[in-house]
Amino acid sequence: MNVSALTRSAIRAGLLVTGGCLWLSGCSSGHVAPASSNSSSTSTGSAAIAQQGPQAGYMWSASEQTLRPILGVPGSSQFGAPMVTPGLYVAGGASTRSGVALLEDKAGQISLMSAATGQPQPLAGVHVSGAAQFVFSPSGLNAAIFVPGQGGALLLTGLGATDANSVQVQGLTSAAGLQAAAVSDLGQVVAASGTGPSTLTLLTGNAAPVATLGGFGGIAFLPGGNALLAVDSANNAVELMAGNGAAPQIFASKALSAPFAVAASQDGTTAVVANGGDDSVVRLDLTNAANQMRIPCTCKPDRLTPLAGNAVFALTGPGTTTAWAVDAAATVPHTLFIPAMVKQ
Repeated sequence: MNVSALTRSAIRAGLLVTGGCLWLSGCSSGHVAPASSNSSSTSTGSAAIAQQGPQAGYMWSASEQTLRPILGVPGSSQFGAPMVTPGLYVAGGASTRSGVALLEDKAGQISLMSAATGQPQPLAGVHVSGAAQFVFSPSGLNAAIFVPGQGGALLLTGLGATDANSVQVQGLTSAAGLQAAAVSDLGQVVAASGTGPSTLTLLTGNAAPVATLGGFGGIAFLPGGNALLAVDSANNAVELMAGNGAAPQIFASKALSAPFAVAASQDGTTAVVANGGDDSVVRLDLTNAANQMRIPCTCKPDRLTPLAGNAVFALTGPGTTTAWAVDAAATVPHTLFIPAMVKQ
C-alpha cells in the first residue's frame, strides 16, 4: 500500500517493537458435531452483544456487511443478531480473544469497537484507501490493517484500551504490494508479497527479509512471542522459524494439498493448516509428540478464523448456508457446523 493511502494525522511514538531484528522462537477422518438450533432475532447494536450466555466468537458477514456474534459454545452454537447496522461498514474483523472489533466505513474511516459495548469509536485520522483486511495477534491486543496489493500497512497496539484515543498507531511501508500479513503479541508484523515465489518481510524494526517461499501457503505467529509459522505451498511444508540464528524446524506432510492458511493453537503446541486442494484441514503437532492428522470437512475451507477454544477455527463464513468450524485439539479432532444465519 502506498504510504499516502494509509495515513494518520499524528503517528504516535513509543510503540512496543522489540528491536531491529526479528525474534522468532521457536491423517484420519473426523466426525461431525451438530450445533443446537437456528439463530434467534434481536435488535442490532449493543443490544445484540448483550445476549446472555457464552459466545464462541465473532465473524464478518460480507453479504450483509456487518459483524455477527456466534452464540453458545463450539458444537452447540448459532449466529446472533448483527452487531452493527448492516451496510454501514464495508469491511470489518474481530478478535474472539480480546473482544475487540475493527470496522471500515464507506469513506475509509477505521473505527474501534468493544464487543462488550457495541459502540464503534472512530480512530482519529486513521483512514484506508480500498477494502481493508484486519489481522489480529493471538491475544487480540495488536492488529495490522492493510489493503491487498498496496505497499503499506498500519500497526495498531493497545487494543485492550476502552478509549480509542489510547490506541497507538504506526505506519509501515513495504517495497512491494502485500498479499498477506501476520502480527505478533509483541508487536512485530511480517508481510508476504509476490506471486509464485513469495517473499516474507519484517515490516517493523529494520524491514528485513525473513524468508522466501516457493509458494505462499499462509503465515501466523504463535501466541506470546514472535515465533512464526510459514507454509510453503510449493513444497507442502510448514516452517517454524526462530530467527535467532537457528535453522527453521520443517514439518513436511503428504496430507497438505495446496495449503493457503495456517493458524496456531492458543497453547502454541499445534499448527492447523487449511487445504485448498481438497476439503480438509491438517493438524500438525509442533512438539512432534503426535502424528499428523488430516481432518476432512463437508465444506470447502476458505479461512482459519480463531474461535473460543484452544484450537477451534471457523472454516467458512456466515451466510445462507451452514457454516463450518474445526476443533483440532479435541481428543478426536472433528468438524462442527453452525446453522445458516437467520435474516434480521
